[in-house]
Amino acid sequence: MSANVLELDDVRLALPSRHGDRTLLRGVSLSLAPGEALGLVGESGSGKSMTLRTVLRTEPPGARVTGRVLLDGEDVRLLGAAALRRVRAERLTMISQNPRAALNPVLRISRYLVEGLCDARGESRDEATRRARDLLARVGIADVDRCMDAYPHQLSGGMLQRVVIAAAMASSPRLLLADEPTTALDVTTQSEVMAILDEQRREHGMAMLFVTHDLELASAVCDRIAVLYAGEIVEIGTPAQLHSAPRHPYTRLLLDSRPSLTAKTAALPVIPGRPIAAYEVEGGCAFSGRCPWVAPRCSEGEVALVHDAGRATRCLRADELTAELAGPAVSEPAGEPVQAGETEETA
Repeated sequence: MSANVLELDDVRLALPSRHGDRTLLRGVSLSLAPGEALGLVGESGSGKSMTLRTVLRTEPPGARVTGRVLLDGEDVRLLGAAALRRVRAERLTMISQNPRAALNPVLRISRYLVEGLCDARGESRDEATRRARDLLARVGIADVDRCMDAYPHQLSGGMLQRVVIAAAMASSPRLLLADEPTTALDVTTQSEVMAILDEQRREHGMAMLFVTHDLELASAVCDRIAVLYAGEIVEIGTPAQLHSAPRHPYTRLLLDSRPSLTAKTAALPVIPGRPIAAYEVEGGCAFSGRCPWVAPRCSEGEVALVHDAGRATRCLRADELTAELAGPAVSEPAGEPVQAGETEETA
């Protein structure tokens, strides 16, 4: 058995279209140790969710996927239908950003949980009912009786996400895929749900691959963060490393574009240009068209992901830009700064 729970080795994905195959992932490689949480961050369209779908094998119909996806050393891309169902029932589970989409609206929560436990673990109905109630209590649901008897439309988004987490934890999976599981929740509920996920991960030694657009959230819950752009990883590091000394210009600009409750600024910095899809990359660095530090050689040939001392960076100028990238990349606009949350008229 592999020392890592998950290993992605040069995973590429392309979708057929009337204009030919369109690439969405361009060689994603990463590893995830037991009990580790790895965040995937980047703008919309960078390939975060599609990476998860290649692991779960729920990519769109007709997609062409190459590379290896190893779960405990076993390539899930090669499994037959029956073996894949066992893996999904016992070792691999996913939580999506919309809990209502995961639940059958005409089934009570009790039936959803109990039937799932009977199918996945072969438990009797009485055993499954007791376990379902225990799982709901462990994810912070106080009135278990009411929750068990409710239909999905009778529960709030936060309660539904707790139910989905309880279902995901039922099989004590080796790997949890979390695709922006708190996006639809308010800030307070978001914090509670993430605390539950973190507690479950540490208690059971479960690995978690966590997709989010929120760098602050990823930094709070993840051991390492992988930054994606145009279908490939451009940087991997710990939250502390990325915040104090980012080595890729895209990471630096993402950090600068975060809103802050304490920083003074006249306008929120934005990354110039628009995000491009993986199939739009014509060669060289995918970020070169938006990068303030671009050099002529950045457009020449493929840029490799270089691993060094536990970090990884896909930038030809990473070493020479070390000092510049450690500080804010976007200068403050001219004019008197105002406190975040104030307007120029009220400042």
